[in-house]
Amino acid sequence: MSDDQTLFASIIEEHLALKRKNSNLEQDMPLEEFIPADPFDNHALFKTEDSARIEEEETGEHPAVRLDWETNTTADATEETGWSDTQASGEFDWET
Repeated sequence: MSDDQTLFASIIEEHLALKRKNSNLEQDMPLEEFIPADPFDNHALFKTEDSARIEEEETGEHPAVRLDWETNTTADATEETGWSDTQASGEFDWET
C-alpha cells in the first residue's frame, strides 16, 4: 500500500471511529435541523418538461425568452473582407 492509500485509510478509520463515538449523542442532540434541504430536490434540470411547464403556469415564472440573433441585411453581399485582406500595395492599413 502506498503512503497516500495508508493516509486515506487512516482518515476513513478516524472518521468512522468518531461517527461511532458520536452516535450516542444523536438522540440527545439531533443534527437534522442543521442539515440543509437538498438543493436538487426540486431543481428544474431534474423535472420532466411537462411538470416544469405545469409549475411555470402555477407560479407565473417563465424562463427568459430566447431571441433570434439579428442579421445585418443591409450589408453588401459582394463585399467580403477577411482577416488577412490587405491593400494591393502589400502594406497593412489599420483604417480599413
